[in-house]
Amino acid sequence: MSILVRNAGRLVTCDPALGEGPLGVIEEGALVAVDTVITWVGRERDVAAPPGAIEIDAGGRAVLPGLVDCHTHLVFDGDRAAEFAARARGEDYRTGGIMTTVRATRKASDGELCRLAAERLDRFLSLGVTTVEAKTGYGLTPAEELRLLRLTGSLDHFVDVVPTLLAAHVVPEEFAADPEPYVDQVCEEVIPAARGKARFCDVWCDDRGAFSVEQARRVLEAGAQAGLGLKVHAEQLSRSGGAMLAAELGATSADHLEQATEEDADALARAGTMGVLLPGASMMTGAPFAPARMLIERGVRVALSTDFNPGTSYSENLQLAVALGCGLLRMTVEEAVLGVTRHAAAAVGREDTCGRLAPGLACDVLVLESRSEADLAYHYGVNLARAVLKKGEVVV
Repeated sequence: MSILVRNAGRLVTCDPALGEGPLGVIEEGALVAVDTVITWVGRERDVAAPPGAIEIDAGGRAVLPGLVDCHTHLVFDGDRAAEFAARARGEDYRTGGIMTTVRATRKASDGELCRLAAERLDRFLSLGVTTVEAKTGYGLTPAEELRLLRLTGSLDHFVDVVPTLLAAHVVPEEFAADPEPYVDQVCEEVIPAARGKARFCDVWCDDRGAFSVEQARRVLEAGAQAGLGLKVHAEQLSRSGGAMLAAELGATSADHLEQATEEDADALARAGTMGVLLPGASMMTGAPFAPARMLIERGVRVALSTDFNPGTSYSENLQLAVALGCGLLRMTVEEAVLGVTRHAAAAVGREDTCGRLAPGLACDVLVLESRSEADLAYHYGVNLARAVLKKGEVVV
């Protein structure tokens, strides 16, 4: 099956080799896809569509790659509205709140967890997101973490799901007095069993209820030995050393980075480790925002994400993350758009698969209601997805 997307007022390829500026914009553009893979992009006047191609008229609107949300906690049960209300009254955020979700998730059936995850993926898709990274981390026993990983891998949806093992999310209540045996379990039982099921191994490196640098190192080294890519929740609540560890071990990404320093940025840039920033979590907890300008100016490639989770950022609206990136992190529109397309794809190891509109990549396409990609930030908080193409179909 062939598809022709035509009459794109601005075809935002996110590949500067294909068009103008850092976003590779082609004015009055078009693209052709065959069997779900893009085969041609360019000016519409030059297009040669295959006979019988299904034609999609963008109506002069902006056309972008399908958005990529590169940091989410997708599969869980339970509600933490009471925790949110308490925080709004001025109470400090505590990682122990995660255990509320852990207890609810452990009690939930497989069917209920899959139903909830599918509903969330529907909302992501309606907002133009076609690829989502999904972490475990709400089981915190070997059996429960592997169950969440299995359920994540079983999700059958138009949105592509990249599974990440986050068994080292926080220290479970059962091991609060001595975390080392739990770290042993993660390294010796959970991670080896995740081989071939997870794409990444993640760890929250922080001295406040999470894992020390040396504990995080053990987890990540076990993940690397199992053939998993590496990610780190780093420098969120304090400067813990997670970013430096991520750089040292060549992690794909270091996420959060609210407390990151210039030294951290230089190490990440040298290592080629992506910085994934989560402004929604800062907004909802009143915490500092990540120093995006400093990171970018020191050479770190920066992605943006919702940090979708029930405790600190309960939103599937990745378009809002673009607005927060521009308005509060002082990113340019171009930087923020790349942060939810090409750079986000790189943060989940899929830069050669999605995140750009280029020949050979997946035909994941977002047609905006707007004529400009800038409206993702300028017309903030609004769903601008007019149409989404995925797997050869118009699904929104």
